[in-house]
Amino acid sequence: MSWLTQLPHKDSDTLMVCHESNGVRSITKQDFTEQVTRLLATLVEFNAEGVAFQLDNTPAWCVLEAALSELKRVAIPLPTFFTAQQIAFGLQNSGAGLFVCDRAYEGEHARLVALVDVCKHYPLYVYQLTNTQPVPYFANTQKITFTSGSTGTPKGVCLSLESQLQVATSLYQSIGLEKPNHLCLLPLPVLLENLAGVYAPLLAGGTVNLVPLAELGFSGAQLLEPHKLIAAIERTEPNTLILVPELLTCLVAFAKQGWQAPKSLKFIAVGGAVVSQALIKQAREFGLPVYQGYGLSESSSVVSLNTRDDDDIDTAGRVLKHIQYKIENGQLYIKGSLFLGYLGQAAQSADDWYATGDLVTEQAGRLVIQGRLKNQLITSFGRNISAEWPESLLLSHSQVQQAVVIGEGQAFLAALIYANQAMSDDELAAHITAQNAQLPEYAQIKKWHRMAEPMSHTQGLLTSNNRPKRDVINQFFATEISALYQEATSMNQFFNTLQAETQKERDYLLAAPIISRVFKGEVSLSEYASFLTQAYHHVKHTVPLLMAVGAKLSDKQEWLREAVAEYIEEELGHQEWVLNDIAACGFDKELVRHSRPQFSTELMVSYAYDTINRGNPLAFFGMVHVLEGTSIALADNAAGQIREVVGLPKKAFTYLTSHGALDIEHVKFFENLMNKIDNEDDQQAIIHAAKCFYKLYGNIFRDLDSEPFFSEADLEQSA
Repeated sequence: MSWLTQLPHKDSDTLMVCHESNGVRSITKQDFTEQVTRLLATLVEFNAEGVAFQLDNTPAWCVLEAALSELKRVAIPLPTFFTAQQIAFGLQNSGAGLFVCDRAYEGEHARLVALVDVCKHYPLYVYQLTNTQPVPYFANTQKITFTSGSTGTPKGVCLSLESQLQVATSLYQSIGLEKPNHLCLLPLPVLLENLAGVYAPLLAGGTVNLVPLAELGFSGAQLLEPHKLIAAIERTEPNTLILVPELLTCLVAFAKQGWQAPKSLKFIAVGGAVVSQALIKQAREFGLPVYQGYGLSESSSVVSLNTRDDDDIDTAGRVLKHIQYKIENGQLYIKGSLFLGYLGQAAQSADDWYATGDLVTEQAGRLVIQGRLKNQLITSFGRNISAEWPESLLLSHSQVQQAVVIGEGQAFLAALIYANQAMSDDELAAHITAQNAQLPEYAQIKKWHRMAEPMSHTQGLLTSNNRPKRDVINQFFATEISALYQEATSMNQFFNTLQAETQKERDYLLAAPIISRVFKGEVSLSEYASFLTQAYHHVKHTVPLLMAVGAKLSDKQEWLREAVAEYIEEELGHQEWVLNDIAACGFDKELVRHSRPQFSTELMVSYAYDTINRGNPLAFFGMVHVLEGTSIALADNAAGQIREVVGLPKKAFTYLTSHGALDIEHVKFFENLMNKIDNEDDQQAIIHAAKCFYKLYGNIFRDLDSEPFFSEADLEQSA
């Protein structure tokens, strides 16, 4: 059974409309069916029971999913906000034999075996995965949806097509709109949008509007250009939307400024995190027909929902008819057509009650969500994050004694931290930045407050076994927490845009095998010396490159000359630090001085000179962003790990340790400098260059494995 066969549309009826900057494309049921059939011919050639895919919000996503359903293959959609490490984990642990994406994939162990276009417009790159092993799937598994990884490791929830269609059917019957016109604002891998935003309106005979995420204003997981999202709503005039609280807040903010919601809107579901009654009431006053619901992946996305005919603004609505529920000790339990089990774990029996981990009460037959049973935070973007995950990283430094991560219902995470006085604020900042490098963007600590005194039992802030009493702590530090979020800089500042738009490229750099080996303590002395060799070959060009930038500045860019001069003064002689470190390791530094760089290093340096001379000299700041940002993220921790493994004195790590501490001030200076750049051409040049330098620098790290400059034998010869 395929979900496509369940649709009531005639062949000539429109199923989907894709809105892009270069035009609008309508796809009828007949068009859609033909595209599915065409794709089937390619997929059937490969004996892959599981097929993973990471695609934008276009018809290609839906065509591929329908084709997999028709073939009875297991669909494994991966969220667009997953890091490179999380993607690799998903591919490896899901048993996927194929990986399909809408752009070239640069990961390892993947061989391009087909390139298919959908609707003559959307390319699909089909890769055969060569290092994955088949895993046993539960009977009737049609889809594996990965959670956002509340503990760093995404959890695969196995779903049958029957359970998904049951939820979608219950939804469109409860909402009660005939042939709704729906606009997808969330990424399609988000199960709520997939089922309530695609299946449900199509089963009701309606139409689905798709807009690529970038054209909705998203960059990764962040909405950086909300005006684009508003424009898409106005352009498509939908009847229904699905929002997370952060997006609802955005719509209300625009409404306060005079924006009028289209009269076509009849039903807006909001979920993913608890929504305040005040926000829903405010939204409705501005003509936004918002209704709160509640759900989780294990229930195929939705458990309860308020509707136009059955609504209580204080609650998350009535439980859908196909689900049984009970409340014990304040926790909600559900039973019925739920998930089949977690990937690699025991099966979930349809006769067993499933503990949701959510604390609820019941009010006139409707659910009132009180919060999480465990210490799990849900941000306003709907991301589930275990507080203990970033906390454990913050506490990995011996000087950090207490850390409590906060952010329930907020756009980002913050932390309350107590560290020994021996640790300076700059050292603490460096530590936080280094730990953030190990976290995906949505789980990083964006703001923090340093406590003057440790939390104590006498204050009532700790349990008898020294665990934080989170609710009490939130009340006790309410003023400080409020200040953290009020101080948050606007997301339209260019430095934040630069960080957000280069996230994928940064993940590529950090996924280099040698970097993960460093933090596992598996790096050798010759590998460290080989890294320093390539560092020397690009560091010695830093000052000449800065001089080239200064020479190319236009009259309009004259204000940057002082900043360039300051950089030159700071960077003079750093290449000699690197050579001295090589000598301290026991290798011949003069051999390095007179050597040629590996090709990837030479390519990065050449690109730097070329982009200054041929293009916009400000593009060089893309290189500054990459090198200095990587330094403070990795340098101190890497130096400590390598020193512990190879047993060298501190004088062999001058370059790494100095850059770890020195570049904190550099990055603060750089952030302020970037936020002063308001010319769009300059901004785009810096973003483009940063993306290129992340890849070029990442290739230098990768080539250290295939082209090491030193071996252990070189050390013996030097001795």
